[in-house]
Amino acid sequence: METLSLILNFVLASGLAGTILFFRSKRRKASAEADSAELENTEKIVAIQSEQITRLDGRVEKLEEKVDKLEIIIEHKDVEIDRSRIIIRQAYKCDTPPEHCPVLIKRAEMERRRKEHDTTEPKRS
Repeated sequence: METLSLILNFVLASGLAGTILFFRSKRRKASAEADSAELENTEKIVAIQSEQITRLDGRVEKLEEKVDKLEIIIEHKDVEIDRSRIIIRQAYKCDTPPEHCPVLIKRAEMERRRKEHDTTEPKRS
């Protein structure tokens, strides 16, 4: 009995029993706090990335608009190049001298009209 009393006094007086009993709850609390902090950090990262995605979507839309405008310009230039090729082919077939060739005269007239039209029409941006 004395031995048992000595053992109980030692265990209870040294705080060993309290440490063993409350260690698990402290560990669970620390783990829960760590999980909570990790969740908050993840939410912040998601918010930042969502903001960046929104900003990049806006930039992509602007770039798509510019590409569409450039495609229209390229299409017009292709049409002009095709017309010039046709005129050049017809001019080579013309038997008259270049200054009297009706094809080249008509081309010069069209160029003059186009330049007049370009100077009177306001530029679009």
